[in-house]
Amino acid sequence: MLDREIAELRDDILERWIEGIIEGYPEETAQFLRSQPDRFANPVGASLRDGLAEILDGVLEGTEPSALVSALDRAIRVRAVQDFEPSAAVGFVFDLKRLVRDVAGEGDEGSLLELDRRIESLGLCAFDVYMRCREEMWKIRAREIRNQSVGIMERVAEWREGREKNSEKSPQS
Repeated sequence: MLDREIAELRDDILERWIEGIIEGYPEETAQFLRSQPDRFANPVGASLRDGLAEILDGVLEGTEPSALVSALDRAIRVRAVQDFEPSAAVGFVFDLKRLVRDVAGEGDEGSLLELDRRIESLGLCAFDVYMRCREEMWKIRAREIRNQSVGIMERVAEWREGREKNSEKSPQS
């Protein structure tokens, strides 16, 4: 585990991190995310808070980024659907470096450098998660378009078939 001093400041770091992310949303959305603690009324806020807490704990404990994919997914999935730019969708991970220094101060340089390395590795993993979420979203959209197109083509075929039957029944001049 990293320097005890940093670990003891976990709650303060987490709250500042969450607030920084919420500030990136439009004012009305940010107000809702801040004020609605009910996880059923505000599943996005709850998912974000839970994911960030797990990510921060993992970073402080030295957990490999691959073991934090589920937590990253909870924090990033909504941002991927909301069409955040990739840098904005995953940039919050890198903000953690500045937050730790702001809260912990100078601290042990070796511990801070190790923490930076972990956060950078996590940021790369976060980008992979973002891209997987975007790919899933585009696959869903493509499937919906294909299904709509097939439905339209089936209706056109039925319409033609009906016209052909009607023209066969009609006396010709």
